[in-house]
Amino acid sequence: MKLLELKNVSVSYGSHLPKVLQNINLVISRGQCHCVSGPTGSGKSSLLNLLAGVLNHPHDGDIWSNPQLLAGLVTQDPQTQLLRNTVGAEVAFTLENIGVPAKDMLPKVQLALRRVGLHMRLDTKVNTLSLGQKYRLIMASQLVCEPNLLLLDEPWAQLDDKGVSELLAVLHNLIQDGMALVLVEHNPHAFADIIQYYWQFDDGDLSEGIYSINSDLRPQLGSQQKSCRKEEEEFIDDVVISAKAFEFRFDGNPKLFTCPQDLTLYAGEIVSLIGDNGSGKTSLLRALAGVLSLKKRLPLTVLERTPKLGVYGAELGFLMQRPSRQLFETNVLAEMQFSLKRFDLPQIRATEMLEELELTTLSNLSPHTLSYGQQHIIALASLACLQPKLLLLDDPLAGMDKFYYSKVWYLLERLQSQGCTILLSSHRSIKHHAISRQFGLREGLLQEESI
Repeated sequence: MKLLELKNVSVSYGSHLPKVLQNINLVISRGQCHCVSGPTGSGKSSLLNLLAGVLNHPHDGDIWSNPQLLAGLVTQDPQTQLLRNTVGAEVAFTLENIGVPAKDMLPKVQLALRRVGLHMRLDTKVNTLSLGQKYRLIMASQLVCEPNLLLLDEPWAQLDDKGVSELLAVLHNLIQDGMALVLVEHNPHAFADIIQYYWQFDDGDLSEGIYSINSDLRPQLGSQQKSCRKEEEEFIDDVVISAKAFEFRFDGNPKLFTCPQDLTLYAGEIVSLIGDNGSGKTSLLRALAGVLSLKKRLPLTVLERTPKLGVYGAELGFLMQRPSRQLFETNVLAEMQFSLKRFDLPQIRATEMLEELELTTLSNLSPHTLSYGQQHIIALASLACLQPKLLLLDDPLAGMDKFYYSKVWYLLERLQSQGCTILLSSHRSIKHHAISRQFGLREGLLQEESI
């Protein structure tokens, strides 16, 4: 049964702006799984919003939908869809709004949570969940209404490998039950077992196939890097982060993880922090940045000081998982200049950074209209303009295609060459020559691992 059909549909966000979607033709039927890939910022998320009926912009062309169509949408940033304080209330929210009797809600909520692999108390606070757990929570809140079309935006980036495996099993069963799926994904091969139709996006056009970047189109940024590289010996003995063995726990809660041995990070290192959703990666980075207040002080020293909010100035940069929380200004250039003004640093650095990263076309755009991956690179570049001594990055590669991935690594190696220490977290091991060491947060232990 056909659920949705687009015929020559085009969408623009303004009369003087290029079309985000251009002459799109697509048919979605029950039991089908479609995957859309494409470069960062090409309009993939806009297509999902259009299919979900939540894109508030006029369109050209024809859109036909089955009267029985009920779509569920999980966005790249699940935080924007969370409305309630507890897990059970979040999943039950829609049921309340459509008048489901209270006595019928509990089994529906429990079933939806089991289907996405979230086995936890219904009174669990949403703000204690990891980003990956929140992604699955939003999935449950969509599935509880039994939609016949489910739209997922970049699930691979938000989930660890176990979470992806669990999601694959869930999605396979949904397809068997006749649900239609549309995935937007930079890593379509991770879902190859269920995908039936591959589509690629480029410059607003949708065509059959899997998008792959031409190696000739990758940024050629290495020439400037060599000129600013210092000799490693200049800062190899400078300790930037040091910690005695410790146990990490939130006030009044069970132990989250243990660091059984002393930990030291040196100037000029790029170190990865790897662990599953909910293992404590974000909590550790927040503690190091001084933005996490605990009654029991951890034995940490960062840049020769006890971590505390506001004590580091421009010396420490912290990129959160949700880059939108760190974007304030009306356009990208003003955003890049924001912290430079605050710390009385040369504002020309912002313009030079955009030119160096070949991102000047974004200068006058609102950072709030950028894609998830573009927001990450702009937030990171804004921090890089400060030329910090320490950079803490929480999953900075999420939502990146290979083109933007290359830009991020150019930027990180450039900072490393200036003596900056970089600690970046990820669900998966990061294979890159610039990474000197890897720490794993696994089964409640923080330990150095071989790479």
